[in-house]
Amino acid sequence: MHAASWSWFAVAIAMAPPAPAQSQAPDRATAQLAAAYAAKVMASALFVSGRTQASVLAEELAPDRPLEALVRPLLRFTVDATGRTVTCRIGAATATAVATVDLGCTLLADGMDAERLRRRAAAPPAGVPPDAATLDWPRGDRLPATPPEGVDAGALQAALEAAFTEPEGRPPVRTRAVVVVHGGRLVAERYGPGYDARMRLPGWSMSKTLVGALVGARVQQGQIDLERAPDVPEWQEADDGRRRIRFGDLLAMTAGLAWNESYDDPRSDVLRMLFASADHGAEYARQPPVAPPGERFAYTSGGTNLICRLLRQTFADDRDYWAFPRTALFEPLGMHHTLLETDPSGTLVGSSYGFATARDWARFGLFLADGGHAAGAQILPEGWWQRMTAPAPGSDGRFGWHLWLNVAPDGDRARPRPWPDLPPDLVHLDGHEGQYCVVVPSRRFVLVRLGCTKAGGFDLRGLVRAALAACAD
Repeated sequence: MHAASWSWFAVAIAMAPPAPAQSQAPDRATAQLAAAYAAKVMASALFVSGRTQASVLAEELAPDRPLEALVRPLLRFTVDATGRTVTCRIGAATATAVATVDLGCTLLADGMDAERLRRRAAAPPAGVPPDAATLDWPRGDRLPATPPEGVDAGALQAALEAAFTEPEGRPPVRTRAVVVVHGGRLVAERYGPGYDARMRLPGWSMSKTLVGALVGARVQQGQIDLERAPDVPEWQEADDGRRRIRFGDLLAMTAGLAWNESYDDPRSDVLRMLFASADHGAEYARQPPVAPPGERFAYTSGGTNLICRLLRQTFADDRDYWAFPRTALFEPLGMHHTLLETDPSGTLVGSSYGFATARDWARFGLFLADGGHAAGAQILPEGWWQRMTAPAPGSDGRFGWHLWLNVAPDGDRARPRPWPDLPPDLVHLDGHEGQYCVVVPSRRFVLVRLGCTKAGGFDLRGLVRAALAACAD
């Protein structure tokens, strides 16, 4: 369910045995992927989040394991702060990521013009964005002066303290931010050293749920018909069942196409898509069918990026497409520090490259808790929330439309819910290295945890359980 992991690069490169010249290509390809990963992560951290190179080396690219320690000395970075580019070299392999005007950072593909890419920008806002400091939560950042009722402040602070405590004798969890919303009110938040409420941080695969909401918003605008076959050029002449795939199959991840989502295999589809492809949606569109549409669940980042390419086709102007997340979703919700980056071809990378502040992720969670309503407006179509939370076939009750669930597994055999000690209406967004947004609609409860947990895991259930217990029904 997550984006790429640094560990496989270390294993693939450090463990590659000496080989004759004719078998060197896979090693070079792996080094190229590693360089692309490192350049992209570093560029977004510097130019989107406003972090330092030292912090990325100490966290995302940390030598936490012996093999990673072997690889770290191979990395060579060149940062051009004026041109806003990052180049990473690993031996002969080199990759460059470029910061755009307002669409984050993008890897530079072969034959591309860096200056043209740098100018990539969405259509400007229609007016001046409001001053968040002057608006009440959730549209703004102004919080009530009085403490919330029904909240055990001591117990809640103890839960947050535990979330930031590094376990002895285990890999670091590196919690960066925790925000708790109860009854629609922001009742607690905390940030790690070097992080604050205004810093945009990566959501990785949490971004997928943003895409699910954007499809709903485009349906609400009358620009997408879920019952029609999507216009995928790679499928037009296909006589293998792909033309029967519908938007709902892509949203439920039941399209039935072959896909390797492994982050331990340097030859996997997902890694080739994210770090060696100019058109991410095409990587999935070209895959052959392995099951009839609507029958088999298989988590796939490629399907999400194909959805993003289909969304792009509904706009006559790319600048309006790039502005769509802001105008249709982020601005109405008060998510003024949120963006989605693009692939080299210009399609939004909704599978992995969403950046937002912890408060903005919490605003999105509250929007989900309220069934797609925000500021008195119906942004998602009536019934969309019910479709998002209906279990996908074959998902064991764990997945809806680009959203993780906590309902009873499907099938005849009685089995517990994934988190039986937590509410059955709980839904959650999950991302690489421990990015989480947990939502309990019945209590208008949202918990956001952002960090860089690469090994050993983070006790999310324990944090959610403690935070819920500290907040009265």
